[in-house]
Amino acid sequence: MTEVIHTERLVLRRFRREDSARLVALLNDLDVVRWLTNVPFPFKIEDADNFILNLAPQVHDAFAIETEGQVIGTMSAGSELGYWVGQNYWGKGFATEGARAIVARHFGNSKSDLASGYHLGNDRSRAVLSKIGFRPTGQRPAKVASTNEDVIIQEMTLSRTDWKGAQ
Repeated sequence: MTEVIHTERLVLRRFRREDSARLVALLNDLDVVRWLTNVPFPFKIEDADNFILNLAPQVHDAFAIETEGQVIGTMSAGSELGYWVGQNYWGKGFATEGARAIVARHFGNSKSDLASGYHLGNDRSRAVLSKIGFRPTGQRPAKVASTNEDVIIQEMTLSRTDWKGAQ
């Protein structure tokens, strides 16, 4: 899969094996992984290799988010929209920009709604999803792998109609 998506400031591309060390560096930040349900902490090179070789292409339909030649996070739309960016890149609009591109790709290929969600208290992620047009649909409990804490996930859904209305 060689698909590449270009936005104004980002390149979303498929992961390469050589991205492993960068993922380890970005995900060994508890302030990042505490908002990600299934990411272990500490995040090891073996975790990065497994993600890149097995999970990214087959489960998550994941892309590396790159700006100025540097991987800064992940964007995916497998069974649902998922994303994260390294802490040094927060507050710059990268997650919203990347999510818009992935959502446009989704609706270009599918007529089905797109699900996503965020941990209650994660106001950054709530803002990203709201800007794009996602609407709350329910809540569910989850366990965070990195901290072993119980959280509530605010489930969100985006329809094609809501997507077009938010543009």
